[in-house]
Amino acid sequence: MEVICTNDKFPAPVLAFYAEFGIQTPKRDQMYTIRQVKRHTTGDTGVLLNEIQNPDVPVKHPVMGEVWFEPTFNVNRFATLLGQPVMKEELEDVNV
Repeated sequence: MEVICTNDKFPAPVLAFYAEFGIQTPKRDQMYTIRQVKRHTTGDTGVLLNEIQNPDVPVKHPVMGEVWFEPTFNVNRFATLLGQPVMKEELEDVNV
């Protein structure tokens, strides 16, 4: 599924963490293709993009301790090519 980034503003602590691990972030008004849908660390819907493949980063998990995985980007940072919010139903076919 193709989407356009509408929000490329990340909080300073997040950008510092990403810089430490060489994480690339999506850029506003750029088109991307969703490669995978996952639960974001905040519990929201997160996406991985074909055009940005990042290394794994450490995340503290309440049960498993420190785990490493590729960071996702909140789906709310993106819109459809028609400028509409990305609906959960539209994401159901992405992981197939």
